[in-house]
Amino acid sequence: MRNYSTRSWYCNKANRKIFGVCSGLADYYNSSVTVVRIVALLMLITFPGLTLFAYIAAGLILPARYGV
Repeated sequence: MRNYSTRSWYCNKANRKIFGVCSGLADYYNSSVTVVRIVALLMLITFPGLTLFAYIAAGLILPARYGV
């Protein structure tokens, strides 16, 4: 029998700057929000079109959680 985890990616609306994508990913990976935001900024500088598209898509598709 398989045991599936109920954890999933989400947008953390309680600790957001724009959509809450970085905050939700930091919560999911038990990482610092600052580190995730710095990585996102570096990706934005390196791959601007792809990063912006992925961020906006994630912000619109991922479920929202409040007060996490």
